[in-house]
Order: sequence, then C-alpha cells, then structure tokens
Amino acid sequence: MSEKSLLEAICDRYGNDPDHQDTVSDSSCSSSPLSADSSNNLVTAEPGVSFYIPEAYSPRTAHTLNIRTSISLVMSNMGIDHIGPEAQLEIVCQNVLELDLSRNELNNWSEVRKLLSAVKKLRFLNLSLNKFLSEQMDNQWSPTEKYNSLSTLILNSCFLDLELVESVLKRLPSLSELHLSSNNYETVAFSTSFVKPSLKVLYFGNNYLSDWCEVCKLGQSFPSLEHLVLSENNLRNFRTNCLGDSATNCSLFKNLKILVLNRLKINDWQAIDQLREFPQLKHVRIQNIPLLEELTDEQKYYVLVGHLHQSIDSLNGSHISNDDKENCERKYIRFFMDSSVKPSRYYELEAKHGKLDRLADVNMDISKRVYVKIKYNDKQVFERIDVRQTVGDFKKYLEKFVGHPASRFKVFYIDIEACSMAVYGPEELKHANRCLYSFNIRDNDEFEIDLKPVQVLHTAASEYQFQYRHLGHLHHHHYNSHVNTNSYFQVPNGRRIRSRRIQAESSAGNGNSLMKRSKPGLINSSKYKSKENSLDYKDSVCSASLPADLSAFDATRESEEVN
Repeated sequence: MSEKSLLEAICDRYGNDPDHQDTVSDSSCSSSPLSADSSNNLVTAEPGVSFYIPEAYSPRTAHTLNIRTSISLVMSNMGIDHIGPEAQLEIVCQNVLELDLSRNELNNWSEVRKLLSAVKKLRFLNLSLNKFLSEQMDNQWSPTEKYNSLSTLILNSCFLDLELVESVLKRLPSLSELHLSSNNYETVAFSTSFVKPSLKVLYFGNNYLSDWCEVCKLGQSFPSLEHLVLSENNLRNFRTNCLGDSATNCSLFKNLKILVLNRLKINDWQAIDQLREFPQLKHVRIQNIPLLEELTDEQKYYVLVGHLHQSIDSLNGSHISNDDKENCERKYIRFFMDSSVKPSRYYELEAKHGKLDRLADVNMDISKRVYVKIKYNDKQVFERIDVRQTVGDFKKYLEKFVGHPASRFKVFYIDIEACSMAVYGPEELKHANRCLYSFNIRDNDEFEIDLKPVQVLHTAASEYQFQYRHLGHLHHHHYNSHVNTNSYFQVPNGRRIRSRRIQAESSAGNGNSLMKRSKPGLINSSKYKSKENSLDYKDSVCSASLPADLSAFDATRESEEVN
C-alpha cells in the first residue's frame, strides 16, 4: 500500500471524482465547484471536499448546506504516514470530533501535533497499531503547547515507552480516557512526580503485569480513576504491602467504581477478599480465572455473588438484587459446608445467617431445565426451559408465542411457593444479561407476559397518531382491572392490518401529534369514541380514524386483508 497524507486519504475516501478528471494533491483537495442550484446535489466549496448528498437525505438545500458536517472519520489501514497541509486539513475537518487512524504508518509525533493543531474540535483519537518511534517528545512538541479538546486517546499495540506516553499526556490537559492495552508492559514506568487528575478511564489489558504494586503506580499517577480494565495480565492478587503502610488500595483507588479482571491468574479466595479494600467499587467483571475453572456456570455465579462484599451490586454486567444476594450467600454456606478448608467469608456468612441445616434431600445444584407455565392473555403453554439462558435470550424465544418483539412486552416470574405464602409477588425480568438460574426457578413455577402499553395523547389540534413500528398484526391486550376497557382501540385476533400506522383525524382534519408509550390505544377524550371510521390506502399504509370499539371497525372489514 502506497503511503499518503491524511488529506489525500480523506479525498480518496470521501471525495467525489468518479471520472478521475480532477487532480488531488496536498495543495488542493477540491473538485471543480458546481453552482449552488445544481440539479444533482453535488455540494462543493473551495477549498474542501465534495460530497454527493441525495436530496431525500439532505437536511438543508444545497446553497445553505455546509459540506463539512461529518463528526466522525474512519481512516484506518490506508497507508497514512503524514498529515498534509494543516490549513487545508483545518478546513476539511473543521467539525470532526472523532478520528480513527489505526493501522497506518505514522511514526512521528510531530505529525500528531500538527493533527491536533489543525482539527481543533477533536475529542476522540485512535492511533492504535501505528509505528511511532520512541524519541524525545520535546524535540517535536514543545511542552508548553497543549491541546484542550482531546478527551479520549487510544494507543493500543503502539509499543511506546511509558516515559513517552507520560510526555504525551502532559500536553493533553483534558484527557479523561486512555487505552494502553496490548503493549507488552511488564512494569509501570511513569515518574513518581507525574499526576494526571483528569483521567478517569484506563484500559491496561493484555500486558504482562504480574505484581499489583505496579498497578498501584497507576493509582498514584491517576488519582481520579473510576474505571480500570486489567484483563489478561498475570496478576494473582491485589496486595499493596510492597509500598508500605501509607499506600493502600483504599487511598490509591478511592474513586474506583468499575474493575475488570477477566483472565487473571487468581487462584485463591483471599485475593477476592481484597476487593473490599476499594471503598467505591460497585461493578466487577471477573471471568475465566483458575480459581473458578472447576465449577459449573451456576456454581460460579452463586459462589462469586456470595463471596463478594455487600457493596458490590453488579457482577459481570448483571445487577445483584438484595434477594439474589441473600439466596447466593445461603448457597455459598452450603457449598463450603463440607470443605476441609473454608474461606474466611464462610464464617462471616455463617455468623450472619446462622448454621444452616444440610439439605440432604434437596439437590442444591440448579437444574439445567425446569418445567414451567407461560401465560399471555388467554393463552398458556407448559414448557421445559433451559435456565442457563439469559433473560434476553428467553424473551427472544417468547417472541413467537407473544406475537410481538421482545421490546414490546414484559415478563414476570412467579414463584408459586413464595406467592402462596405471601412472601413476595411476581418479579419482573429486567436485566437482559442476567441468567435465569439466578431466580432459583423450580418446576411448576410460572411466567406471565404483559404487553407494554402505548398511549394516544389528545393534542390541541385534535389529531391522534398511533403507530406499531414492528408489527403487521394487532391483538387483544391484557389490561389491569382498574382500566376502563371501553376506551381502548381493539382489533380481533387474526385480523391483519396492512399498515403499521393508524391515524385518527379530527373533523377539522389538520394538525399533527406526537406518540407516547402508555396504555395501548388509549383515547383520553370521550368525544372521539363515536367518530366515524374511514380508510384511505396509499401503498402499504393504512390510515383510519380510531373507533372506540370493534363495531365501528367492522364496517371497514371488507377493506382489510384477512389472514
């Protein structure tokens, strides 16, 4: 691949020169200008890049449209080794906020300086997999020359010395997110005096860190850190004793809320105990570690949830409710009850919940499949479901039964035994990544499905619009007992409406309305309950005034396509 400037690459990718009649160079990156009223909507301004903007998608007319409205440019793997003239680049990229320059041939930091100087609004810059030379930054970039707009910098697989990275960061005072993954770092070589309070998110995965004391240096340099990714390092624990009594996880990571620890070398429960030293930690991701490799997925979940401190409310992306936490803590006690060597957490939980009886006649392992009843309106089925699937997968599976996409309905789990004893009622399945086994589902439990409501609002213009975005069928809905069902627009099961839009118009026939989800087809104003129904097809769109009941709709059934 021939090397080129960023300016040339932008022209190659976004410029309009189908017949190759125009010469593109560093000095000029514009095609022949067209008049503002050109019929083919080719919008050009000198100097700049020409874009073809179809009229149907053009937000403004040609003479008022600024062609340089792109906020994100992806220029990866295009052989770019320099930036090109700064003045031209500043015009072409005057509104660019995000720029991906990964997998190119950049090797000189002076080009990055030129880029930041020209693209003044740039907030996001990806320089991964470029071949920068490890040379003195001061020779190419004055320490007093700083750029305040950049907030995210990605330097994955650039293999830069951290001394050089430190020099770069000193010139970016507003940087809040930094990616340094896959750089083969074994130690953290920032100077002891280097502190960057603005940084809150750091990706440092897939390196060779084996000592937590090196990670503590990151805490010293970035005291405001809230999100830290350390996946695929060689870390075994989180001990800080090498730094003395004054340096603790509590003081170094006092703002840390999210910690990602996938594929570390953790092999003892004491390391997990050390996570409670982080005072603000709420969200933990920890998967594929040797400590848990012999356990089933179900056991991994309740053992980890049981062992983690009460302050952790999210594990691997799934929210941990109070009921779920207590349930897992009890399972944790029974899991280690017969172990010769018990974690210290076992005795803490035993003191909290008391000595639990051994359930010899109960299989504490979560069954992989359970037999349940699934109800929706007047339909119900009995099925054996796999509790290892997630809530999102289960709702996707129910789409065919419900006749609506998963986004249009709610699913409630009913623990028959708990409900019969009035312990607690139905529990909504809210979190898509949560596994079904975490609900402790047993045979003969039930799931009830409710369609999410959609409300039609009365506006000053007296016009209603009611739109089903994903469906060609309308069905009877299940309503709460306190709702007046006479004010709902209902269509018999099996009745197919051609269109996905039903529009109610006032006798005046003007004005527009906005849609808001609430009860399906609710008409707040009683004066529209007797409005006559009329149909007018256009292509696949069916518009009709909303009747208050089925009798008004029956008059138009000859006009509908019946399945």
